[in-house]
Amino acid sequence: MSIKKRTQQLSFLSILSFIGGGLSILSNLILWLLFDDIKNIFKDGAAQKILGTDIDMGFLLDMNPNFFLWQILFYSISVYGVYLMWNLQMRGFHFYSIAQVLILILPEVYLPFMPFPFFEIALTVVFILLYYKNLKEIGKSE
Repeated sequence: MSIKKRTQQLSFLSILSFIGGGLSILSNLILWLLFDDIKNIFKDGAAQKILGTDIDMGFLLDMNPNFFLWQILFYSISVYGVYLMWNLQMRGFHFYSIAQVLILILPEVYLPFMPFPFFEIALTVVFILLYYKNLKEIGKSE
């Protein structure tokens, strides 16, 4: 029985996904825990100057904090899928892909007024296709 090593591409993708997913879990946890405080900050002046541009943060006033809990759950499933792929288990691809699609759908449910997420969809498709490209190598180890 030969031990299969993950490809450099799979290692690189996994590290990027661990970093992105971990930071997303952390940021959504902070937003969920501090949601009422954040709403109070923007209650009086919903438009904030960021880099010289007025950005309207008023949407936070009507937002449901459960959005952040769902984000934490889906990003956790995504990171778990990456962990499985890191360990060359093919089912991790399915966990990752389904979670990423749900992450894309969630804002459409909670924040339908937000712009269509072209960049997020493109990035998700690229990562899923690159992981898919590595499935043959992952499958050899099972």
